[in-house]
Amino acid sequence: MEKESFENFKALEWRKRLRFLADIIFATAMTIMILNIDIPVAGHITSTKELALFLVEQLSSMWVFFISFIIISVYWLKHLEHFSEILVVNQTFIWFQLLFLVSIMLIPFWNTYIENFPENVALRVFLSINMVLIGVFSFLSYNYAANPKHRLLHDSISDTHIRHTKRQILSEPAIAILAAGLVYVDLILWDLAFILIPLLFMLRKKLVTIKYFNLTTDNEKSNK
Repeated sequence: MEKESFENFKALEWRKRLRFLADIIFATAMTIMILNIDIPVAGHITSTKELALFLVEQLSSMWVFFISFIIISVYWLKHLEHFSEILVVNQTFIWFQLLFLVSIMLIPFWNTYIENFPENVALRVFLSINMVLIGVFSFLSYNYAANPKHRLLHDSISDTHIRHTKRQILSEPAIAILAAGLVYVDLILWDLAFILIPLLFMLRKKLVTIKYFNLTTDNEKSNK
């Protein structure tokens, strides 16, 4: 009985630590992208006209930051939804999540290169591949958690909901593959393709109920 109680405590602790790590990585990825926007050096701009011209030059960087921030925010919201359905975690699930998180962390890296080489098609293809990997590792994480052999999801999650969630996850790498093809047609089409990610997220017919705190409370009660 004591061993079972310890295993439950360990599983909950792993889940809590993984959630904290995910939040830190998402927050870091969303924050460091602002460093790509330049700030004028004191004394180099002496008039309102020069300042206005400098700000206009930063519009492309601001646009990239805005779109990337929104996309990462959507990934965070979807991760919050998926993670709220996870009752416990194990090491295999954690490794899938770490691969997902390192792919998230690489988004600012590719954005910096795109800022420095805005006309380079290959860099946009590499970022598209990175976005595909985000979707793949997200799918593998959820698919593993839903496997009946080692189910990590809460018992109340239905098979219909699981299938619906998997289809939603796979829509993102599909958009990234589409963007990788469109970049050879026009760079603007590549940007527009990724706008589909937040649009599809907002247009979903059904929002997932967040049950994380209820699950935590129930498990804490069961361990007392």
